Amino acid sequence: MQKRVTACAATSTLLLTGIASAGLSGNYSNNFSNGGGYHYGSSYVSNYNGHSDLQLVSDGQPGTYGTWQTGAFDNQQITSFSASFKFSFKNGNGGAGDGFSFLFGDMNDMSGDRWQGGEYGLNAFNNDNNGMAIGFDSYGDGSGIHALSGAAEQGYTGFGDEWWQIPTYGDYNQALDDYWQGTIQVNWNIDTGLQVGIAWPGYDTWWGMDLGGFGSGMDTSNFGFGFAARNGGIDNDVLIDNFNIDYTYNELPAPGALALLGLGGLCARRRRRQS
Repeated sequence: MQKRVTACAATSTLLLTGIASAGLSGNYSNNFSNGGGYHYGSSYVSNYNGHSDLQLVSDGQPGTYGTWQTGAFDNQQITSFSASFKFSFKNGNGGAGDGFSFLFGDMNDMSGDRWQGGEYGLNAFNNDNNGMAIGFDSYGDGSGIHALSGAAEQGYTGFGDEWWQIPTYGDYNQALDDYWQGTIQVNWNIDTGLQVGIAWPGYDTWWGMDLGGFGSGMDTSNFGFGFAARNGGIDNDVLIDNFNIDYTYNELPAPGALALLGLGGLCARRRRRQS
C-alpha cells in the first residue's frame, strides 16, 4: 500500500523544523571603535586621542537625555547573560550628575519620549511595565544600585560619595582611558536571578547586589540591551566602553512557522472527518 503525503503532513514537517531550539549560546561585543547600535537624544560615539567610547550625555549640557541600544535579538528568547562594561564620568567642574542605567528589554518602539531614561530606567519599560533596568545613581542620598522590573523597584543597594568621586575625571585623557575606568558586571539567570558587581580602578570587584528570582517570569522574546543616562541641573559626561555580553537563549520559531501553527488544528479536524 502506497503511503500518501498530504498537505497536512507536509505542514507538520514544516512546523517541526520551526520549533524553538533550546540551550544555545551567543555573544555580543562592542568597543565602539566601529559604531554599531542605535543612538537617541544626545548619545554618540566620542573619539579622542585614540579612544572611542559611547558618550550618553555631555558635560555642559544640562537637561538632556541620551540612550543607546543594540537592537533586538530577533527570534531569540534570552534565558541568562553575563554582561560587563567599562564606565567613567568626566566633569570639568561642579558636583555629581545623575548616573545611568543598563537596559535589558523590548526597545523596538522608541517613539515619542519612550527612548528617554536615566538612573531609574527607561520610559518604554515604565510605560509597558516590562523589561529590566539596573540603575547606577551617582547623586545625593539615593546614590547606589537600583534594580527595576518595568516601573517597579525590586532592589536597592546604597553607597557613599565614592561612587562618583573615584571614576570621575576633569579631562578626557583619563576619563576615556580604559585603565582609569571602572568595570561593572551584571549577571542574570531566569532561574537564579541577578548579581551586580562594581570594580573601581585599583579595587577588587564589590558584589553589591544579589536578587534571587529577579525577572523570573519575564518573557524576553526579541529583547535587546542598552544604556540610558540623563543630565539634570548638574551635568557631566557619562562614558561607556568595552561592552561585552555572553548569553544563552532559546531559538524561537521563524515568523512563517508561527503563521502555520493555525493549520495544525485544521489538519486534526480534517483527519477526524476522513475517519
